[in-house]
Amino acid sequence: MPAPATWYFAYASNMNSVQMRSRAEILEEHRGTLENYELVFNRKARGGVATANIRQAAGKVVEGVLYRLPEAAFRNLDRYEGAPQQYRRIEVTITYGEGKKAAAQVYIATKVDKGLRPAPHYLQTILDGAAEHKFPPEYVEKIKEAAQSG
Repeated sequence: MPAPATWYFAYASNMNSVQMRSRAEILEEHRGTLENYELVFNRKARGGVATANIRQAAGKVVEGVLYRLPEAAFRNLDRYEGAPQQYRRIEVTITYGEGKKAAAQVYIATKVDKGLRPAPHYLQTILDGAAEHKFPPEYVEKIKEAAQSG
């Protein structure tokens, strides 16, 4: 009998499959969307730079990658994400494929700040993940705008 698996929605650097594979075994992956949320860079990391976060925003959409992972992988992911101190996990509904829905775990920052910008290498990892999964150019621009808006 296979180990229990859970969906995880990545909206930032874990969209980069090279990084994600170094953190967890990927059983399945799809591009997906989270409705009524937006991408922001408002969690302060070491050095005063920002890391990505999502927040509720009516009518907005966050694009990302939906991964099916063994449940045991979340121990490692929680460590990388700093859960539960820096991020907490919540369950959201992700749309993928031809209108399919999946309940997925997602990380949301526990504390936020204003006026922050991501480190260039971190932003590039996010953009590489977006390119790898063939995100629309308009959404890639939204990522860049969010990174600059602080």
